[in-house]
Amino acid sequence: MELSMKKKALRKQKKVDRDALTPSERGERSHDICEALWQMPVLQEAREVYCYAPIGSETDIWELAERLWAAGKRLAFPRVLGDGSEEMEFYEVKDRGELEEGAFRVQEPVMDGRIPVEWKGAPVLVPGVAFDVSGARCGYGKGYYDRYFAAHPELVRIGVAFECQLSEELSDCCEATDERLDYVQTERHCYAAVDAMSYEQLVEKISSSRRFGRAPGIECSAAVMELLGHPERELSFVHIAGTNGKGSVAAFLREICEKAGVRAGLFTSPHLQEFTERIQIGHTQIPREKVLQLGRIVMEANHRLMASRGINLTMFDYCLAIGLLYLKEQNVDLVILETGMGGRLDSTNIILPPVVSVITGIGLEHTEYLGDTLGAIASEKAGILKSGTQAVLMDQEAQALDVFTKRCRELSVPYRVSGSVDADGNYKNEHYEIGMPGVYQRKNAAAAIEAAQLLAQKGYPQITQTAIAEGIRDARWQGRMEIVSEHPWVLLDGAHNVHGVTALTQSLRELGGGARYTFFMGVMADKDYESMVELILPLAKRIYTLTPDSTRALSAEQLCSLIRARGGIADTCADAEQLAELVHAQPEDEKCVIFGSLYLIGEIRQRLTGI
Repeated sequence: MELSMKKKALRKQKKVDRDALTPSERGERSHDICEALWQMPVLQEAREVYCYAPIGSETDIWELAERLWAAGKRLAFPRVLGDGSEEMEFYEVKDRGELEEGAFRVQEPVMDGRIPVEWKGAPVLVPGVAFDVSGARCGYGKGYYDRYFAAHPELVRIGVAFECQLSEELSDCCEATDERLDYVQTERHCYAAVDAMSYEQLVEKISSSRRFGRAPGIECSAAVMELLGHPERELSFVHIAGTNGKGSVAAFLREICEKAGVRAGLFTSPHLQEFTERIQIGHTQIPREKVLQLGRIVMEANHRLMASRGINLTMFDYCLAIGLLYLKEQNVDLVILETGMGGRLDSTNIILPPVVSVITGIGLEHTEYLGDTLGAIASEKAGILKSGTQAVLMDQEAQALDVFTKRCRELSVPYRVSGSVDADGNYKNEHYEIGMPGVYQRKNAAAAIEAAQLLAQKGYPQITQTAIAEGIRDARWQGRMEIVSEHPWVLLDGAHNVHGVTALTQSLRELGGGARYTFFMGVMADKDYESMVELILPLAKRIYTLTPDSTRALSAEQLCSLIRARGGIADTCADAEQLAELVHAQPEDEKCVIFGSLYLIGEIRQRLTGI
């Protein structure tokens, strides 16, 4: 109620301030605003624009509307849907003659069979009473634009106002239902909301972006790279695709480069605790201020893509663009680049032929996007192979490996099939001590060894056998078979699909002999969690279930019921805090395993380690 009263008082004051402008002042300032809007890249490049018909002392944008029509752009204006309606829609209008007086005496589109428009990504010119430079807006109190933006989030929102309508107090009056703008254009300046964001606000904005875009990732990243000047073309890469093991191979290669004195950038996903984990040079994460600086540049590029092509970057696209800009700026010797999903259409596949391409083990994942057979998924992963690269293919089921070797032969790509470091640490007449626990790390290490040897032959002679052996020994990868406590013994593992859980259970059998474990498990609903449960039940004393912090999460209650139905002993825990308390309460000789989702691993790791 207090916020509402503050906003009401602010609305009244700012309307007085706006009304105080003389007709001459209003006309001159409206002209300046129209000229500035005309020059905005998002309007210059847009094919369609959502407009408004000004009333009272609002900024008069008719000059701009006529100019947009003359330039061949399509314009739409809002109409309230009937008397007393709380909703509005936009309808295309070809000239001012197609408007009539409607609700609140606003000129609205004539309803002669028109249907609402759905112009994805188009810029929207938004009137109002009060604004601030961070994108906060106060309208007339009816909430039409707030409801429209909530229902249509993929639009570029441009507030149109006089400088006298700006208020530093407005953000403090905003409520949960108040939708933010991307820009506010006055007669003096164009205020971009992203320029007022803190690091935390920017990361939250990126993290709340779509997980999957309507357009293929490669199309989105190619478009944004063009706007950013193609930083990827000035970098050399090791490109890594696969279902499981990508991160571990990347970690091995990063450590090998460290030992060899090669300044290597690392791009991986997802992060466990901190966004900056995704982009590193050696072991140094990208500074927060660089994320903020480059994130603003990428967000501006995204607005232009939305307006011109209807392309809206996903979270992964944002991260990749920031990463490539940063690593190019830092002039690294090599980039170790992990794909997001798939390969052929993955956002990372815009790079020129990499020095080395690595494909790790393949399993059934993201079947709605990649195909529902091993061969179909392998074909997508094989899409990272390009003429001019050389490949390391991890030994695996023939159905997948045959696809990879065939693709290499078609493109005349030299390839080698990596095997596995044996239990004694031997691989191809060399001995290796693998620093990361887990049976599956033997195959990951072998793939990294082969890739490092190819790098040594192709421009990185400082990568010696000694550097390779030391890198394999000293590499670590947080959240992957990571032991974070000895008493009780607590292991964190990011296994989140059947392929990963199979490897986890194999490793647990080797590590513990016949030991049984207390498991803590949280999974995504779109994974084959039933098969995951079947794999761990023979090793489980008890299983505690948790709902990970994700909209895709399977509920702890549903997972617990499934485990009990399969004969397991299971209980739920409310949240990560209770999970940590349960772990700490275990006897000193207990063996605990936490797995199922990287969202869960990241949250619980901080609670258990304090870092």
